[in-house]
Amino acid sequence: MHVTYSPADGETQRWEFDPGKVRASQAELIEKRFGGNWDSFRTEVQAGSIRARRVLLWHLLTREHHTLRFEDTPDFYAGELVVEHSAQELGQLKDRLMKANLADSDREQMLIALDIEISEAIARGEQMEGKAISNSAD
Repeated sequence: MHVTYSPADGETQRWEFDPGKVRASQAELIEKRFGGNWDSFRTEVQAGSIRARRVLLWHLLTREHHTLRFEDTPDFYAGELVVEHSAQELGQLKDRLMKANLADSDREQMLIALDIEISEAIARGEQMEGKAISNSAD
């Protein structure tokens, strides 16, 4: 996923965050700061939890500033930290959604929303490896 921090009084920073490529020691620190397990942290980041996103920002900042304490993580405005799925992640979500046991009308609405997000990701210049983008309404 893509994480962009754009403070009003500072320079925009952008990171790629792959939850599958976080060392166990770092994941344990994240769990401690977040107050939940790794899977719930990942879910809450994607769901928009400010607490989870603040912990994520702290983790990303400590990659460059190794001694940054959690308490010193910037008190950002909610709109200053944006988390976006990559086109590849969105494609994987779409594949899982296609297999999910859902009512057709619910699935169709979710597919439309995912297709919009995939289009936006592609507009940002991302590629979906080995995937052809199709309109779910076809």
